Amino acid sequence: MRKKRPPNRIDLWLLALGLLLAGSQALASPPPPFVIQDGQSTTRMTVYAEYLFDDRGAWTLNDVRSRLDDRFKPATRSRQRLGFHSEVVWMRFALRNETGATAQRILELAPGLFREIQFYQPTETGYRMRRSGLEVSPPWADIRHRHQLFELSLPPGETRVYYLRLQPELGVNFSLHLSTPGGQLERNLADAVPYWLFGGVIIGLMLFNLGLYFTSRHRAHLWYALFQGLFLVTAFTAAGFLTVAYLPLAGAHARIELTAELLAIAASALFTRDFLDLPENRPLLARLLKGGAWLCLGLALATLSLPTWQAGIVAYGTALLAAALLFAVGLRCLSPDIPQTRLYLLARSAVLLAVMLAAMASFNWIRLDLSLPLLMLVAAAVEGILFAAGLTVQRESSLRSDLNSRQLEAMEELTWRTRSETLARVSHEIRTPMSGILGMAELLGDTPLTPNQKECVRTIRSAGENLLRIINDVLEYSRLEEGGTDLNRDQFDLSDVVMDALELFRERAEEKHVELIAHIHTNVPSRVEGDPNKLRQVITSILAACVRHASAGEIVLDVGRDTSGRAHHLRFELEGSAIAHNADFLQPLQDPKPDNTDSTGLGLTIARQLTEAMGGQCGLREGRRQASICWVSIPLPEAPDSADQPLDLDPAMLSGRSMLVVDDSSTVTRVIRQQALNWGMRVTVSHDPREALASIRTQANLNEPFDIVLLDQHMPGMSGMQLAARIHEDPLISHPMVLVMLTGVQDAPTATQARNVGIHKVLSKPVSGARLKQALAEALGMLTRHSLDITGDMKPDPGLRILVAEDHLLSQKVIRGMLAKLGLEAEVVANGREAVAAVQAADYDIVLMDCEMPQMDGFEATRRIRQWEKETGRRPLPVVALTAHILREHRERSMASGMNAHVPKPVELSALAEVLVRFTRPAAAVSGPDSGHASDDRPG
Repeated sequence: MRKKRPPNRIDLWLLALGLLLAGSQALASPPPPFVIQDGQSTTRMTVYAEYLFDDRGAWTLNDVRSRLDDRFKPATRSRQRLGFHSEVVWMRFALRNETGATAQRILELAPGLFREIQFYQPTETGYRMRRSGLEVSPPWADIRHRHQLFELSLPPGETRVYYLRLQPELGVNFSLHLSTPGGQLERNLADAVPYWLFGGVIIGLMLFNLGLYFTSRHRAHLWYALFQGLFLVTAFTAAGFLTVAYLPLAGAHARIELTAELLAIAASALFTRDFLDLPENRPLLARLLKGGAWLCLGLALATLSLPTWQAGIVAYGTALLAAALLFAVGLRCLSPDIPQTRLYLLARSAVLLAVMLAAMASFNWIRLDLSLPLLMLVAAAVEGILFAAGLTVQRESSLRSDLNSRQLEAMEELTWRTRSETLARVSHEIRTPMSGILGMAELLGDTPLTPNQKECVRTIRSAGENLLRIINDVLEYSRLEEGGTDLNRDQFDLSDVVMDALELFRERAEEKHVELIAHIHTNVPSRVEGDPNKLRQVITSILAACVRHASAGEIVLDVGRDTSGRAHHLRFELEGSAIAHNADFLQPLQDPKPDNTDSTGLGLTIARQLTEAMGGQCGLREGRRQASICWVSIPLPEAPDSADQPLDLDPAMLSGRSMLVVDDSSTVTRVIRQQALNWGMRVTVSHDPREALASIRTQANLNEPFDIVLLDQHMPGMSGMQLAARIHEDPLISHPMVLVMLTGVQDAPTATQARNVGIHKVLSKPVSGARLKQALAEALGMLTRHSLDITGDMKPDPGLRILVAEDHLLSQKVIRGMLAKLGLEAEVVANGREAVAAVQAADYDIVLMDCEMPQMDGFEATRRIRQWEKETGRRPLPVVALTAHILREHRERSMASGMNAHVPKPVELSALAEVLVRFTRPAAAVSGPDSGHASDDRPG
């Protein structure tokens, strides 16, 4: 059998050379042609193309065809993306016409958003070049389109090779289509319809969010509308509609796209911040997003100085990072306290995912054959629809919840109003007979009685006072529950309040063999500023609990400066052997939710709440021998050295004085009348406020006016406040008199409200005879000190133009009535803003300015008047503060704002006349705030 000869070395070399030549010929050959046949209206042919990078951009067509023909790489996708760079790219493709006739075709380079495109078309003699692109002007003569279109004429039976030289603007992203002229028109319409459709949806959603912003003023809707607008600009610019097809802005294409993209990221960050309410819920994330928004604004400006392809890397990289960050923020906020986070994640996922995919595809990190601008538009439309639907549902739910809450608020308000009215009525109805009971008991105690009768009277008074304290606790607790209590600021003697509180429990303590001791340190000021009634209630509530649970021994009330060093704080401590080892009942003072439901727990709870309302603190501490000490610390600044200090009162000053008692309760009037007769006073009683007003007029006409009018607040037909205002505005009643009001706790006016209508004192019913006598003497002493006879020199000019700024209607009546008694008229405005406008519009001789008014208070109004006078060079207008505040700080504030004087309410007629004369007569007019006070009260 013949053996087969193995190939020798020469044969192997020949075979290798043949294969190398065959491979070289294959690499150097043109790409396989795309065959054109009948019936092909439009075809995507990118995969038939090849591309080549020219990093220096110096190669010519001859270089590419002769030396570099073998370096082309085949395109592998229907849409080829090669990332962001500035390198020139050559493309080539071959077409073969097998239709038997010359074929007219349109070549589309999509997207054709390159800086320069050189299209080389073969001819009989070589290649003919046509130029186009974003920076080429004028464009070629082919059909104007957002993509680059080239008309081709293909002879039958021939294969032709075409070349494209592409100069990138942002990066390389191309897709080739070959169509007939009719097919190209259909393709143009088919491609444009989705953009118009989704663009219109986004514009509608943008208007919807703008409408929501203008109705709700929620900035999240404004940021989202701005984001949608910028997002639409970015997508339409990237697709070539905005800068090529619709507007002649081809040269600014890249800058518009990248700037709008970065601004859209900033708007999206701010929308996320406000939509999720991050400043309130997640302050750190809110600051992070706000900083990111500012960073995007800075990048938008910085990229204007960068080459466009580098700016594209920055913008698309920022978009990728921002999408991931916003998605992470949504996940971080996914908690029950931010319920809108679920809607945020559901709606935003579409856009955030689309942005991330588009950015990675643009960097050529993933393969994505979709049109990125259209993908973005679809995602934005889906997001906007989801947000609109979700916000609509949320809005309906919010409206429904708001309606329910308003209904509940209305029901609660009605409940509280009914409760308040009921308590006020109960307060009045109970306090009126209690006044009779305690008053009669006091009168009975002053008569000769047997020891047994005295014990009965003492028991009646003790039981009545206990019942009154319980009523006070219930009413005060109701007011605190309803939303707080009114605090007054008066100057008072601290030792009087402490001793009055101890005196209430002296007899009961003696019955239990408990000695009550008060120790007021020498460094404690004698007179302080605060609310004496509330302080007295705090002390009595704690003392009542201590005496009730005390055993035999002693209870010491120690008053001194607060050891913590807090300014103006005084510390009240209760300790002693009587409560040393049985202080569990004091727990409600430091427990916000005490378990005690008896009267002791209620009283101590009220004491704690009142202490906190006055800006203080209370609690328990351990003293010597593990004894519990109850302490209360309350800010009580020292009263200034002023004319408001207490007078040396002579009880005999009430003797011979005339007093009118106005109360619809015959029991109360009988008790007060008997007490006043014992003081040597002349007493007239009236049960009807209208009858009382007529009596006051009659006595004034007879020149025998009343010195004191004691009136009740709650009366049928006319309240005590209204009666006081009618007295002051009546022109026939010009003699100064003292007005004192008796009232319950629930419907008691504040000291400020009482002074506004000219009431000097407000006393809670029932009031003891000693307390009433002291209050009447103090009021008469103040009236005697401030009252002066109005002589001819004290009468103001009847032609004065006076402006009164006062918001309280009753106070307006009072001041108008007092001015009318002086023969003057005034114009009245209701707030500081109107006062400034009136001064600027007309010439006035003086302004009487209330300090506390809505919209703009008297202090700010005076400052603006002074500023306007300074700017216009006008003479300073006298401004006098008429205020119910009597503390030094208010006087100092009025002087600092530019007022000329401070006249406290209730204003006496002589004081009003004196201030008008002093500031309006040429010889005495004062033009600046350095003048003295009408009442000689000087700050500091």
